[in-house]
Amino acid sequence: MNALSLARSAPRQLALGFLLLSVVAATIVAIALPTNVRADQPASESISESTSLSGHIYVWRSGRLRPVSDAHVSTGVALTQTDRSGRFTFEPHTRTGQISIVRPGYGVIDRPVYQDEVVVILHNLIVRGIHIPYEFVLNRDIQRWVLDLVDRGLINSVVVDVKNEYGAVFDIGATETVRSAGATRASGNLPDFLETLERRGVYRIGRVVTFLDSVFSGWHPAASLYAHSGARFIDTYGNGWTSPHVAAARTYNAEIGAAAAHYFEEIQYDYVRFPYQDVRNRGTEAERVAAINAFAREASEALHLAGAAISFDTFGQVSISSFDEGIGQSLAGIAPYLDYVSPMLYPSGWAAGNFGLDYPPADPATVIRESMKATVDRSAPFGVVQIRPWLQDFHDYGEQGLRYDAARVRAQIVATAETGGAGFMLWDTSLSYQETALLDTINLDWNPID
Repeated sequence: MNALSLARSAPRQLALGFLLLSVVAATIVAIALPTNVRADQPASESISESTSLSGHIYVWRSGRLRPVSDAHVSTGVALTQTDRSGRFTFEPHTRTGQISIVRPGYGVIDRPVYQDEVVVILHNLIVRGIHIPYEFVLNRDIQRWVLDLVDRGLINSVVVDVKNEYGAVFDIGATETVRSAGATRASGNLPDFLETLERRGVYRIGRVVTFLDSVFSGWHPAASLYAHSGARFIDTYGNGWTSPHVAAARTYNAEIGAAAAHYFEEIQYDYVRFPYQDVRNRGTEAERVAAINAFAREASEALHLAGAAISFDTFGQVSISSFDEGIGQSLAGIAPYLDYVSPMLYPSGWAAGNFGLDYPPADPATVIRESMKATVDRSAPFGVVQIRPWLQDFHDYGEQGLRYDAARVRAQIVATAETGGAGFMLWDTSLSYQETALLDTINLDWNPID
């Protein structure tokens, strides 16, 4: 069997990197670049066009290699999944010389492949992330602050807005339709910042605000939600919405994610729902759920083909409710298509009486522990999706107005680790993140549900 050669560029995954190996005489050996193949040589120059590409994917666990099933493997033009033995195969006409691998709980791999048989070793991924809002991410001082958090080991992941709540899209995610709609905004120094994060091994997540979209709903009225008066629906904050029922609205957002995937290991869709307010073309619960599920299926295929993981943000209440809360979200419906579900479990979002608490924001550990258990239980039967919540790092907006200090943020992180979470992301639009809470939780034990 031929030895496997690979480019030695910066890793596109979190943790310690990866090993791309070849099996020779039943012995696994690490392979270096052959002297006749440059690291920057296009893979298509050296691959065979007449043979298939096959391989196995493993993870090192409990002192031995174990096969990884249900991993999404892409060549950029074809997509497959590994079987129970961790094996995948591509026919000759679907080879491109490139391979990407996405599996929940592990770092994303995207590398050239020059030979016909490969073995890939994945490494575990536990995200410790913060969100950088759209309006701040181009600020060089904030970028330097983020890199300092990375260098100090406080975070290993950053969530960056690609498309914001208005519908503006940085041009790293622009498509022909985005440009036609007038939604494009200059990315400025964002590509350089994202490449710097990649070089430092940071797991980059691109956030795409989905059906909340004043720009596209105004440009494409047929894809909009409508009020009962017949006018285009505008919510209480003055924003327009597109309809998840309309294929054009779903395709628009799936394509933005795929376009931006080059810069991110994961694309995260937020506002993947109907508004709480009543609208004329909302549909029945079954129709709403079917529309959101359709987007999960369509976006999943687009993102996995592009070599990126996919996640949805969900309302925390969806994890415990017996219906879709009027917004179309169903964990059972979306979980089979996603790599991560990210419920927004902010304690301030829960009403008195939830989890037996008189005032949930006063007991963040119980809120996160119980809501995480509910989310894991509802998602576990459906695929290999993992749960990685949004946690509250902003002051309580309820009647007591509690200050969310390091102790309250730390309590949420610890509760997430104790209940099978695959990491966490903190939300604070003021960027006043509790660094002490991050420092205190660096050495937590994590055992995500797999």
